[in-house]
Amino acid sequence: MLEDFVGEEDILLGESCKDWEDAVMRGAQPLLQRGIIEPAYVEAIKANHRAMPYMVIAPGIMLAHARPECGAHGVGLTLMTLREPVEFGSAHNDPVRLVITLATPDETKHLKMLEALTDFLMVPECLDNFLAARSVGEAMAILKGDEGK
Repeated sequence: MLEDFVGEEDILLGESCKDWEDAVMRGAQPLLQRGIIEPAYVEAIKANHRAMPYMVIAPGIMLAHARPECGAHGVGLTLMTLREPVEFGSAHNDPVRLVITLATPDETKHLKMLEALTDFLMVPECLDNFLAARSVGEAMAILKGDEGK
């Protein structure tokens, strides 16, 4: 189901980022390039994270997002794995290995996408396999649930 919301252009594997701000910017690039978000949306993510680092939602996972009115024009989701984990300032969930960037233009259009993402993240094997993926094709197969077929 998650593959319905994430295309090959939305997957970034083994990225090297110097710090959390660089990781947020890199994870947002595919959405910026397609006009789904504006640069102001990325700055809002950074400002929100500086104010309260609640977006590191689980051990090793950052869900980067901002309010729709901060510059989101459509629904979008990117998944970026990091070559070297990055500290985001979360006492309980650092370091981060997976940066997920979510955009939505309103309060409801992203709900099915968020449900599919939650279902995916709740299966430890799926997450582990995704983090180990060496190619976008392999990552897409994992999202589709047919990596072993």
